[in-house]
Amino acid sequence: MGRFSRAFVATLMTLAVSIVVAEMVARWVFGLQLLHYRWPYQPLFVTGDYQYLVPNDRLALAPGGPDSLGYKARGFGFYTSPEAIPASSTPLSDFLFSHERSRYPAAEVDRITCAQPDAILIYALGGSVAQGFSASGKETTWHAVLETRLRETLGRQDVYVFNAAMGGFVSLQERLAFHLAVAPRNATLAIVLDGYNDVIIPANSAVRPGDPWQLGLRFSQFYGDGLVWWLSTHSAILHTLMQNELEDDVLAFRRRLERDDALFARHARSIAGLYTENMNELLTSCAGRKLSCFVAIQPGRAMSAAYSGVARDDILSQKRMVALYDTLKQAVAASPQHDRFVDLTHLFDGEGKLALYKDSVHPGDEGQALLGEALLAPTLAALASATQVKPPPQRCERMR
Repeated sequence: MGRFSRAFVATLMTLAVSIVVAEMVARWVFGLQLLHYRWPYQPLFVTGDYQYLVPNDRLALAPGGPDSLGYKARGFGFYTSPEAIPASSTPLSDFLFSHERSRYPAAEVDRITCAQPDAILIYALGGSVAQGFSASGKETTWHAVLETRLRETLGRQDVYVFNAAMGGFVSLQERLAFHLAVAPRNATLAIVLDGYNDVIIPANSAVRPGDPWQLGLRFSQFYGDGLVWWLSTHSAILHTLMQNELEDDVLAFRRRLERDDALFARHARSIAGLYTENMNELLTSCAGRKLSCFVAIQPGRAMSAAYSGVARDDILSQKRMVALYDTLKQAVAASPQHDRFVDLTHLFDGEGKLALYKDSVHPGDEGQALLGEALLAPTLAALASATQVKPPPQRCERMR
């Protein structure tokens, strides 16, 4: 028995040392990494602001995270206190104004909207292109260019373009952002610049059409094996295995869409139907509020290349990307709100303009300027018939 016990302990020690050595080799020799949550969880929108390279234990402090909502880490969970007394639900969306390319944080938006009730107040919604993600700075974004051009054209300095877009958002999240971030505030016009994320995110992340890209991962966290997720934050080997499983699943998802024409056709129609449902609901809400709104369908490099006679694939083949966009635009043309859509998908046509893209969808500074200029005419047309929608008096009273 004694010999067996010593052999058992020796085996366990050998196994433990082997695991530690294997983990060290995996990290330091092969460069494998631990699980790192680069996007914080947002309780209403599924995904929050992009906090790149923030340690896992700091994500709770990210904009829109539990700390900003009055929930503090204590013991085994996050708990609030009687002192946390919200006066409005709008702050749940304040993180939308905190991204790196936003020029007006939520507090400044509220200050301006209450201090200048007769100003021209424009809100921009959408994904990373709507943020101006690939611009070199805040002042070279399309929304900064548009604001400057509007001030010059209208001869007024009280024209503001507030940006409440968020990278990775799809039309469902934009619809929610409108109701939480725009509708309660003083507004003149809302611009939604989108389309690409709805088209590509299912194939990018293996989620259902219309769903936020992280939804499957959130299900895995909440409903899957919590021990495995915990271990993956401490083991680069296990995290790599999880990553490989996810990538295999995503690649299988894409291969089926490329191979099966009937399945792809149903997939495309679902995307187009959900997108127009969300945008039509948003535009109908605008009309009910007497708020001027329009939706601009953004370009993507695969489509710009196809329209220019150049071969350029995306996450899916160029053939599939063009078909997805064509189906989307057909659904828009058939929608009751079709006159409130602006088609920008040909904005970067021409082989010379393809260089304006920094990647598959984001334009650099020159492309940002072109985008801002392209939106000037439809914005002026929308403003010509716009009426200023005032916020409830209680909101500005709370701001004082």
